[in-house]
Amino acid sequence: MSMDLRLMRYVVAVADEGGFQRAADYLHVAQPALSRQIGALERTLGVSLFTRRPTALTAAGRVFVESARRILLEADQLADLTRSAARGECGTVRLGHVVSASFEAVPRLVDAARRQHPSLRVETTEAWSADLVEGIGTQRFDAILSRSVPHRPEFDRVTMWRDELVVVVSDRHPLSTVEQLMPADLTGSRLLLSPRHLPEWRATVLAVLAPGTVVQNTRTPGWRRFDELTAETFAVVTRTVGDNRPPGTTAVRFAKPPSVSLDLVWHRESTSPARHLLVDLARAERHRPHRSHDHT
Repeated sequence: MSMDLRLMRYVVAVADEGGFQRAADYLHVAQPALSRQIGALERTLGVSLFTRRPTALTAAGRVFVESARRILLEADQLADLTRSAARGECGTVRLGHVVSASFEAVPRLVDAARRQHPSLRVETTEAWSADLVEGIGTQRFDAILSRSVPHRPEFDRVTMWRDELVVVVSDRHPLSTVEQLMPADLTGSRLLLSPRHLPEWRATVLAVLAPGTVVQNTRTPGWRRFDELTAETFAVVTRTVGDNRPPGTTAVRFAKPPSVSLDLVWHRESTSPARHLLVDLARAERHRPHRSHDHT
């Protein structure tokens, strides 16, 4: 049988007030009407919820009231939960990100979401930038954290911060002991760069190096790329990655440090309310200092 929430409230009120007249006064209804409706409910259920004179809950009534309280609480919360969902304050937002965002940007966004919107879940996925760009187009992601994402009419973005580019070399490389270098110092070494990087990222990296820099293609993602470093090769990464490099490698700064932005990017046609909250969090985080170094 279906259960009327109004009747549940009537029964709970009688239990709480200790009598039909006091419950009627509390509910602002006529006492005879209240008694008739609870009596009809008892006949439908085939049990007595109350003893009369004095009014007290029966064993069945106690079970009914206990369950009714839970149902009424959920019903009262339903409207708030629905409005929260419309504001994006609950549910899941799907965030794709590059590996370099794993060290600071992603943890900060997830932590801020947890503190400010406890019912919002940030689902994170690490991927190549090219896959991330494709992912916001196909709505696999609600937003992405990446660098050198192409500027397209359908994309909106907010820059979280700028990050310095550094060179990472093996400890066996001749430049591993220098404090700063000029692009020309890398002449004769080969740049490890994956074809899976966005063309915009490749162009950015090559622009900071000497003309004619030799590129050695690698398909090895993330940390495993550093395993390919030799005395003749080098990688160009953000300082965030350089500060978290594996043993056996050295990060060397440029004498004139170039920088790149870390952007939160989303599709303009995205309808995810939670994405709006993520954008607001990213805007707030960009005003906080970047942990490991000063920004340019």
